[in-house]
Amino acid sequence: MESNHVTLNRQLGMREGITITTGTVIGVGLFTTGANCVGIMGAGIILLTFIGLLICILPALMYAEMGAALPYAGGTYNYAKRAISLPVANISAWHYLMALIACCSTESLAFSNYFSWIFKGMGLSVAIDNRIIAAVLMFLFVFINYRGVKLSGRWQNAFVFFFWSVSAVWMLVMIHNIDFSNYLPETLTTFPGFKAWVEILTWIWWCYAGFETCVGMGGEIKYPQINIPRALFLAPFVIFVVNALFQWFLAGLVPAASHSALAEAAAPYAEGLQMAGYMGFPIVLLCIGVAFGGDFSTMNPGIEAPSRYIYQMGQDGCLPRVFGKLHPKFRTPYIAILTVGIVSFLLILTNSIAFVAQINICSLFWCYIIGFISFWQLRRKEPELKRPYKAPWPVFSTVSSIIIYALMMWSCGWVHVGISFIITACSLVVFYLFARKGSVSQEEIKELQAKEAAMLEEDIPSPAEKAKMDKEYKIWKIAVSVLTVLIIALYIVSFLLK
Repeated sequence: MESNHVTLNRQLGMREGITITTGTVIGVGLFTTGANCVGIMGAGIILLTFIGLLICILPALMYAEMGAALPYAGGTYNYAKRAISLPVANISAWHYLMALIACCSTESLAFSNYFSWIFKGMGLSVAIDNRIIAAVLMFLFVFINYRGVKLSGRWQNAFVFFFWSVSAVWMLVMIHNIDFSNYLPETLTTFPGFKAWVEILTWIWWCYAGFETCVGMGGEIKYPQINIPRALFLAPFVIFVVNALFQWFLAGLVPAASHSALAEAAAPYAEGLQMAGYMGFPIVLLCIGVAFGGDFSTMNPGIEAPSRYIYQMGQDGCLPRVFGKLHPKFRTPYIAILTVGIVSFLLILTNSIAFVAQINICSLFWCYIIGFISFWQLRRKEPELKRPYKAPWPVFSTVSSIIIYALMMWSCGWVHVGISFIITACSLVVFYLFARKGSVSQEEIKELQAKEAAMLEEDIPSPAEKAKMDKEYKIWKIAVSVLTVLIIALYIVSFLLK
């Protein structure tokens, strides 16, 4: 591996870890495919949203352990190359690259859908090809990420908090319009067939699947042994709060008889409000929040995270070394960032959210299953590895997560699963034909990571800074805990009032 004169810049804290993790999935997942599920199950979707939370907690904690122990760029690729082998690590990397780049491109298309509804809500007709809007956005986010992780982190916080602020205003405006007769108790007990049920759960799970993004950025998180576990513990609950609350509003505002129409909607929240007769300000306000907050908060890490994989693969010789270069001033993997932008632009040209999203989900399952195996292998092979945080129930967490995630992958259908196998085969062909001879050895991997770990030993917060970090974490925990309990109670009361 070639050494750089510059290194990745550790500028991201716990707050950025949370906003990156939640932002990755809060756009196209919640406001497109996730909202389509309300059209299938009505308010009963809360059960699968809660199950989605449960099946993400232990995986997130496993990643919290690995992220704190090996806090470097590349996430699962980084863990698998040490725990299993470099060829298997390449499989996880290529799948993650496909997943996140696909997510970024679909998010830009989702933005275009909601952006056009801003004008529709005002009674205006603006005919602009969605792909043009999406392409312009792609160039904007490539520029932001090119200029440095500190800048992109600040923008990420701004996007997420803008989204939360606008959403809070919209909810206050709309809450008096909630019709409790739309919360049908029978939707809690009426489910489709098992395979369809698992498929819906898979779409809901996609709304949670952002914890890889946080550890993928591990080389740029400050005090990672503290901040990564805290961010990954809080993030699933934050996502649950946001998802469940928006689903409650969608189910309560749209008449129950019209819920089924949401299943195929391109912009379910905007179209749902139109069905319910809420044109004008309600649609405009919501779409501004979704487009400029939710969608932007997904596009930003959609450029950021996969470029760190490409960078690390370039460093390891699994891709041409040019991808492992950092900008001398901004300390960003600028070649990798430009590459992600170009590939995302090509996917935008397909103008298909559903097809690209299915590829995204299957590839994520490959990446996470390899991650779970890496977690167990690291526990087994390297019990002496310094672990600032240890996930509970390692055997149960590993086995149950692999089974559940494999089952959800099966629900995606054989066409998409078949495509994921083709991606796997291609990644192995690329490695053995082009990367194997120039890539790093297992001994070099451990030696280089030991050097990075030694550098981190000296990077510890001062007592005053640690006290400030602890206070912030405590505030987040209290707020998230209270909101989680309140939202569950809100659904219970809504079904009882019906």
